[in-house]
Amino acid sequence: MNDNLTSHKMTFSHSRWNRLLLLFYWCVLLISVLVEVCYIGLTKTVTSTFICMSIVRPTALLAVVIALAEVGIRRSSKHHDYILISTSTLISVILSVIHCGETYVLLSLFLPVMVSIFYFQVTALIYAVFNTIISFVTICLFSAEAKESLTLGSVAGIAAILLVFAALAVGAMLRGRELSKHLLATYEAQQELLLRGKLAEKLSRTDALTGIGNHRAFQEYMDRFVAQCEARTILLQLAVVDLDNFKAINDTYGHRIGDEVLREIAGLLATQMSSNDVLARYGGEEFAILFKNQTLQEALDRLEDIRRMIATTSCEALPHVPITLSAGLATYVPGLGKEAFFRRADEALYDAKRRGKNRTAVASVVHMAR
Repeated sequence: MNDNLTSHKMTFSHSRWNRLLLLFYWCVLLISVLVEVCYIGLTKTVTSTFICMSIVRPTALLAVVIALAEVGIRRSSKHHDYILISTSTLISVILSVIHCGETYVLLSLFLPVMVSIFYFQVTALIYAVFNTIISFVTICLFSAEAKESLTLGSVAGIAAILLVFAALAVGAMLRGRELSKHLLATYEAQQELLLRGKLAEKLSRTDALTGIGNHRAFQEYMDRFVAQCEARTILLQLAVVDLDNFKAINDTYGHRIGDEVLREIAGLLATQMSSNDVLARYGGEEFAILFKNQTLQEALDRLEDIRRMIATTSCEALPHVPITLSAGLATYVPGLGKEAFFRRADEALYDAKRRGKNRTAVASVVHMAR
């Protein structure tokens, strides 16, 4: 999913830059027309001839070239970069041929190389440099006006400038790719640190043996839920659950079997939790369950279902030994406090133990003074 999202973003970015480059080409066309209009009063050429040859003809050619680029970009699903580089080549050639008497205009042949830099692709840059070289050589060999106005020294100078610009473009692209790799490596390192931090944070709240929440996680949820109860926004019930005769299991079968039993019981308890419940290993063979937004009777019914399910389920670690649990259940009332809340559930648990185990005892509901 992340790869698809990244690909979509990259496609959107390319499309945006393609549109900006096409807009730039139209701006070049407009600037070319404005510059030629300014020359009307300064040229010695007959006005009608100047308008036809220096304004109408190049403007029409440029408009056709850019319009074809627009069509190519909209119809082609790929090679947008080569279409726009080719378009910039034709634009620079048209401008150079029309104004061949002005030798500095030949520097516009560097335009394809500049356009290729936007794509950060070596193949696109090589293609642009090749276009620039071919265009320059073609103009020098076949343009009569270029032959008249260009000397061998000016040709060599312009060629040298174009080569220097091309070399700088290559350097800029390589430097950009180097920075891009560095940024990517930095981003990946930060993401790895973030994931490690999140994993460490999760592990710090997870019981290593059973994989459910640990004592710390339980206390954090307890603080949050009690605060919500004090604000009278939720109902909250707490069950403290303890495996019956677990010490005897450890003494008889060893701690390894005892750990297996704890893992299985924790897994069974986890399957009975809803999205509003919080299950945690409080310590040893003792578990705590927070029932959020349930009445005392609803929590008692669910707790009894859980207790009966554990009593009738064979444990793989000890298939012939019945495993049962006892539980104490208490309800929170505003003003009771976290410690008193847990103490009442814990006392109810010991009451269940005293009454024969494998049962649930409910703490009496206290009424706090208002």
